[in-house]
Amino acid sequence: MIGFYTYFKREVARFMQDALNTIAPSATSVILYIMIFGVALATRLGLVEGQSYTRFMMPGLILVSVITNSFYNPAFSILQSRLYGNIADVLSSPLATSQIALAVILAGMLRGLVVGTLISLTAWLVLGFQVQEPLFTLLYLLLASMGFAALGSIAGLWTHGWEGVNVITVFFLDPLVLLGGVFYSLEMLQSAPLLKTITEINPFTTIIGGLRAAMIGTTEISVESGLLLTGILALIFVSLALVLFHRGYHLKA
Repeated sequence: MIGFYTYFKREVARFMQDALNTIAPSATSVILYIMIFGVALATRLGLVEGQSYTRFMMPGLILVSVITNSFYNPAFSILQSRLYGNIADVLSSPLATSQIALAVILAGMLRGLVVGTLISLTAWLVLGFQVQEPLFTLLYLLLASMGFAALGSIAGLWTHGWEGVNVITVFFLDPLVLLGGVFYSLEMLQSAPLLKTITEINPFTTIIGGLRAAMIGTTEISVESGLLLTGILALIFVSLALVLFHRGYHLKA
């Protein structure tokens, strides 16, 4: 356990010591969204599902920040260790491959949750934003951060260069997130049937809608369905990451 804890601390120190480049940009961009939509435009945008537009948008912004930061941390950490040869030192240590994988995933989760906490505190201070179901919300964010930290680990193992991580982000994560109902509800898409269909089949719609139900009480998508899908994805991604680490996929020359 000492070796596991030491490696976990190293992964955490990796992003905490460079917080201006790892934590601050994500938190600042979402805080700007809060300031613009919450202070300047909220009265003009009206209500969505009985909520102010800013309050409706807030759960999605928090979730997107959590999953993207959870994804990036292990993706770049593993890729950097592979490219610079540092991973050989880790593999030669007494640590089991499962311990290495879990330490990387937990560090990614922590980065995502730190950013999500900063954004939530800002929303509370600026907008008076409060969560209706805090336990469900916490469970949601834990599972989401776990799943996408594991996905980031898979990306770090799979790709052969920095551009590979960006390809996954641009062609996979960004479309799923932007078309997952962060900025709009299904009711708002009645006049855009194609976009509505894409949004309905997008798994992120269920995940974001379920979290929104837990945080602000909307009824378009239930808490249970979103939580179930989030848990299934987390289980799949974590299991796959553990298998790839165990097989030494792209870890050994």
